[in-house]
Amino acid sequence: MIRCACGTSYAIIGGIPRLLPPVLQGMLWEMHPEFFHSYRARLPKELLPAEVMLPEKSSGDFATKAQLDTARSFGYEWQAFSEMLPDYESNFRWYFERFAPDSFKGKRILDAGCGTGRHTYHMAQSGAGEVVAMDFSQAIEVAARNNSENQNTHFVQADIYHPPFPPDSFDFVYSLGVLHHLPDPEKGFRTLLPLLRAGGYMNIYLYWNLEGEPAWRRAALSVVTSLRRVTTKMPHALLKKLSWLIAAGFQVAFVLPARAFAHFERTRSLADRVPLGHYRKYSFRVLYTDQFDRFSAPIENRYSRADVERWFKQEYLNDIVILGDAGWRASGQRPAGHQTGESEEAVPISTPA
Repeated sequence: MIRCACGTSYAIIGGIPRLLPPVLQGMLWEMHPEFFHSYRARLPKELLPAEVMLPEKSSGDFATKAQLDTARSFGYEWQAFSEMLPDYESNFRWYFERFAPDSFKGKRILDAGCGTGRHTYHMAQSGAGEVVAMDFSQAIEVAARNNSENQNTHFVQADIYHPPFPPDSFDFVYSLGVLHHLPDPEKGFRTLLPLLRAGGYMNIYLYWNLEGEPAWRRAALSVVTSLRRVTTKMPHALLKKLSWLIAAGFQVAFVLPARAFAHFERTRSLADRVPLGHYRKYSFRVLYTDQFDRFSAPIENRYSRADVERWFKQEYLNDIVILGDAGWRASGQRPAGHQTGESEEAVPISTPA
């Protein structure tokens, strides 16, 4: 057990501190009933069922219910798709494209919403001094297993809205493909920023809303959005099978032709014009995983470039870069001697194509 100076107690299960806020503590009873039954006589009062907010009792609060549903969804996903694929190394480089390979050497880094720990792994291997991986779902256990060889990694089950770290704790914070699944993504972004030390960088990835894209792409997104009203309510095991069928159809219709175009010099320029053509660089397993992710997540928010610019401008970050291509990769530096959210003249933004 860990006991906070405020008097709150938290469980350590499987070597991982479970630092969830009281409203989400009951989720641990659902995920680890054997632990709580085994140690029930020794648990402090605040961790007993009568005191914690059990999942079935919190369904009346939309935000809490949405978080619980999201935790269950991603907990299932990252246990079902838990393997570390070779493709993930190039995917890691894509997310951190603007940063030089030695940017993380010796740094203390937070992976906020680590999932399987695939980015944690490559960040730890990049020379980082220390990587703290945080996730509020059961995926944190998968992340710990996948990083067992990395001695510079630490794992904690915690909520982005209530990160258990003091201000100025990290040199670099990243949250990739996570914030847009929160009930209030911008609140999550603002909550993470104070964890950065002065001069530290924040790097995020958000879904785009396809503003300005061809009509057929926006129409396809509308179809996916409509389907999600059904698929997000399906049993996960059934959706996993459906996702395989969808991925197989996409593989045949789009990925294989794009791969063929890329093989020949005369048609190489066509490869990137094919819908989902970027998946030609990855194995089928990546496409399959992404389809399950797309159709299972209870919440999905999408943003324009202007939205992302506003997030960074209103917090007065410096050296801001926003990269497009299948979503927004955005990063910025916390200025020295400035508290995020203070009112002063906004900094310019760099938005390379």
